Amino acid sequence: MPAILSLYPHDLPRLYLSVPLRAGQDVPLPDGQAHYLRHVLRCAEGDLVRVFNAADGEWKAQISFPSKKAVLLQVRDLLRPASDGLQQYTRHLVFSPIKKDRQDWLIEKSVELGVTDFHPVVMNRSVIRDIKEERVRAQIIEASEQCERLDLPTLHPVKNLKQFMQQFDSGSKIYAAIERQDAVFLGDILRKEAVRDATYMVGPEGGFDQEEVAFLSGFSCVCPVSLGPRILRSETAALYGLSLLSSPFENFT
Repeated sequence: MPAILSLYPHDLPRLYLSVPLRAGQDVPLPDGQAHYLRHVLRCAEGDLVRVFNAADGEWKAQISFPSKKAVLLQVRDLLRPASDGLQQYTRHLVFSPIKKDRQDWLIEKSVELGVTDFHPVVMNRSVIRDIKEERVRAQIIEASEQCERLDLPTLHPVKNLKQFMQQFDSGSKIYAAIERQDAVFLGDILRKEAVRDATYMVGPEGGFDQEEVAFLSGFSCVCPVSLGPRILRSETAALYGLSLLSSPFENFT
């Protein structure tokens, strides 16, 4: 069994690979990752990188250039077993698609904060009615590489609010950040009990409308929560709530 290295090489570039990883394996890189190593990072033959996925953990690999454009990685040493990437909690983020730059920021920071599942849901006030799935998946991979996660969050298909609620497991709870409602501050709820598996919902730009508020109030699994006295942008509300939900489980030692 490959030895786990005691000194973790944080300075090495890090790439997500969907293929199985094992010691001695040669992995040809797809064009995008090959271009990134050759022309963006300007790696040289013999340089080392880190490669990872949730099933096989994280490994050290060595670069070779078998041809003018191709890049081959030889997997060498196990750095972190897959078990190191297991989170103590799950976080489902239900969000309305928003404008490009703000959504880019939302996706990146949510990955860093431990979201395990993204659920894009179109609501009545949603300005954007769809997402570019390929672009969002690329952002998820890039953010996971940067923040040293081993797993990749799942991106679910776009639904409207009624479709999402009809398919939701009513045995679980949804913490819905509905502004201007008489609701308990989310932080106060979490002081009494850390929530290990949570679904957290935020509205679109402009918030939930009254029809949606009435619709959600008909579900016993929906728990309206307050984020404080200020009205937050959709992406700010998402990240603030995720920070509150995840903080009891983060190990700072």
